Formats: sequence, C-alpha cells, structure tokens
Amino acid sequence: MHNKSRLKIWVCEYVSAGGLASETLPASLLQEGLLMRDALLADLSVLGVDCITSHDSRVAAPIHANSLPLHPGEDADALWRQQLSSDDVDACWVIAPETGGILQHMQQLVQTAGKVWIGCRADAIAQTSAKSIMAEICQQAGITVLPHVFLAQADALESLNWYYDATTTGWVVKPDDGAGCEFTYYFKNINELIDFKLKISIENPLLFAKILLQPYVPGLALSMSVLSTQERVQVIAGHRQRIDIQQGCFHFDGAGVNEAVAYLPAMQTLAEQIHGAIPGLLGYWGADMILTPDDQLMLVEVNPRLTTPYIALSPLLTENPAAMILDAILENKLSTAQAQASCTLSLSTKSRTEVLPA
Repeated sequence: MHNKSRLKIWVCEYVSAGGLASETLPASLLQEGLLMRDALLADLSVLGVDCITSHDSRVAAPIHANSLPLHPGEDADALWRQQLSSDDVDACWVIAPETGGILQHMQQLVQTAGKVWIGCRADAIAQTSAKSIMAEICQQAGITVLPHVFLAQADALESLNWYYDATTTGWVVKPDDGAGCEFTYYFKNINELIDFKLKISIENPLLFAKILLQPYVPGLALSMSVLSTQERVQVIAGHRQRIDIQQGCFHFDGAGVNEAVAYLPAMQTLAEQIHGAIPGLLGYWGADMILTPDDQLMLVEVNPRLTTPYIALSPLLTENPAAMILDAILENKLSTAQAQASCTLSLSTKSRTEVLPA
C-alpha cells in the first residue's frame, strides 16, 4: 500500500507549465489548464502529497507546489528533464493536449526518466489522440461513433450514407488531433464549406491533411468522467456541455457538472464498451458524446487525461478525486464513489471562472 502523504509527484499542466513559453498563449486552453492544475494540486495537497512543477513566467505560480519559472526562449523539455532527474520524484502527473502528439511526447519523457506515469498507457494515448483512429477502433467494437471523413477526401462524400442528412443539418470540421473547440467550425451552406476547403488547402496544406469533416448531429452534448483499473470501469459523474456556435465557430462555455445523472446507466455501459475496445485507458479519462433525439448515445471523442469537469469534482464527490485516481493507478483499486450533487462550471476568457453549487 502506497502512503500518499509520503509521495512526491511532478505535476505538469503543459500550457501553464511552459510548454508554449515561446508562443502566444491560447486564452481558452490556458484558462482551463490553470484551473485543472490548481484543482489537482489542491486535492493532492489535502492528501499531504509533496508536488513540484514549473510555470510559464507570464502566469501565476501555483500555490500548492514548488514551482520553477520558465521564460520565453528557454527549453521546456530541458527544465522538465532536470526536475524528473531528482531521486525524490516518485511519480508524474501530466495534463496535456493531444494536439501534435504533445501528450504522447510527455509520456515518453516520463518513461525515459524511469518514473511512474499516473495516467493512461502509451498505447491508449496513441489510439485516442487521433479521433479517426479512435472512431475506427470503437466502431469495430460495435460502438456508435460520430461518422467522419478527412476533408481532403470530401470529393467522395456522395458515397457516404450520412452525406444526405448533413445537407439538412450542416457540417462540422475539426482537426483529427485537436483539443477542445480549437479550430472547430460549423457550416450550414455547402458552398461555404467548399470555399473553406479550397482556402485551407492553399493556405495551410499540412493542417488541411489532418482536418476531419463530420455531419452536424443535433442533440444534447454530454461528457463523462471515468475511472478505470485493468479490470473495472466506473463512471463517477456525467456532465452537460455548454457549447455555443458563434459566427460559425464552436465555443466551449463550461459544463453542468454531474447534471447528466439521468444518463449514468447508459454512460456506464458506453464506458465499459470503450474500455473493452481500448483497455489501456487507466486512471481518469473522459469521453464526449451526443444524446441523439432518439435517446441514443453517439461517441464523439475520448480524452486520455484529466478533463475540464475535474475542476468541480472535489466538492461533489464523497472521496478526494485525486486519491481515487492514485488508488486506481498505484493499487489497481477502484472506488465506487459518485458525485452527490451538481454545479455549473462557467468558463469565460473575459471574466473569472465561477463554480456555483446547484
């Protein structure tokens, strides 16, 4: 049995920890990242865990960790390797976007350092970082998944069954390995979609090759927070996602954390199916889905890491969520605790985030 109060954990939320120190910080991803970082560190602090991390010099250092600043132009990997080289570090907890293989890179960084990785296995990260690969694996397992085609192959759309439905509901384009609602657009008019395709193919051919085209499926946007060991799966909370479309762009405005309690049995079934198809999903992971008008859950994506609703889980659960995750990874022990209440998690880059009890 691991004594959590004696653990020393390297915590790295990629965006706020300096992974983009030489770039402009994306406001939405930074805000969510900082909130997840601080929520996780607060939960670990309650357990008596000693944490170290780093922080982009343009953002505030965390309260519940010893943190080194990382300035523009400095090598983030070099600093992180230095921190990981400490004999005092027992394990590593990383929150990073799947975009550009970042999460996979961070897992390899930790593996090379010979430290314990608190999270999903490398194979599961690879299988879920690309939405197209995840969809193919899950579809082969009999899971209902949002259909897709690469935008570069859109000339063959007429051969897809969902093409005709999309002519009445619209189309969605997004990166195959994107995070959140970044670069996710809605097109109601087919001519606007064709114009977009031509423009992006000329201006950014590398991105064009990675863009997916999907039908816009009306319904309720939901997500779930899941805990898994090698053998067992438990959905600990189900959420309603607040997603808005403004001038053709998708925006994630927050979540109704655990407001989707009525759908927990269906989510539990889906989570077990996903874990059966991708058994390397361990510890905490999340999944987004659409509740269609005929009350069926259609899988959209799987996130092999902490997801935004984690920010609000601690006051809603009967157990410390960080402790539950550590038990799943380090002890292969799964808690059956579920959220006992719900709250509204509002995200706005123009105002301070509020977590309001329901």
